Amino acid sequence: KGLISLEGQPLFLSTSLGGWSVGLKPIAEDVMEVWFGRLLLGQVDLATRNFIRADIRPNKTAKKTEKV
Repeated sequence: KGLISLEGQPLFLSTSLGGWSVGLKPIAEDVMEVWFGRLLLGQVDLATRNFIRADIRPNKTAKKTEKV
């Protein structure tokens, strides 16, 4: 189903994660990172119960370097 139980309440992440385990890592008072193995999926804001997905293009702002 893609749901996790957080503080006794269901929170939808993704149907793709149905049946799989994810890890939760607290990073601030009301924020937890959501991990699937070594892949950061995003963060959960506990105050609003929103899941904010991680940037799928982490190097999008990185400048390309020229080969010399």
